[in-house]
Amino acid sequence: MILRRILAVCAVLAVAIAPSAAIAAPVRQGVLEANCERGPDVYDIGWNDRGKPVREVQCLLNWTLSDRVLSPRLVVDGHYGSLTTAAVKKFQECSHIWGYTLAVDGRVGRQTLPVLREWAQYGYNGGYAIC
Repeated sequence: MILRRILAVCAVLAVAIAPSAAIAAPVRQGVLEANCERGPDVYDIGWNDRGKPVREVQCLLNWTLSDRVLSPRLVVDGHYGSLTTAAVKKFQECSHIWGYTLAVDGRVGRQTLPVLREWAQYGYNGGYAIC
């Protein structure tokens, strides 16, 4: 009887502690997020930028925006052109529906990148799009 109580208490504590431990875990470059390779935490990505951070943004946008909003899907080519800019602006506009206060400037900065990563994970895990 005492053993069952101890096991029950341990199970409750494991559930209570596990989410906070997962949140606190450090995120490393190269880790997949929403099946997109995570780039470095560059917080000023915009027009005519190139490389891994742009590829991550393009991939995340494909998971985040619905086919109704983003069709055709972005080509993940690592070049931040007019289509990527338009998709980022749409994402920033749609985020207001959910209570975020992102500037609609078409750039991926300190506020936009974490929200984009969060919503892409929702899209990847459950098919949820921000709009």
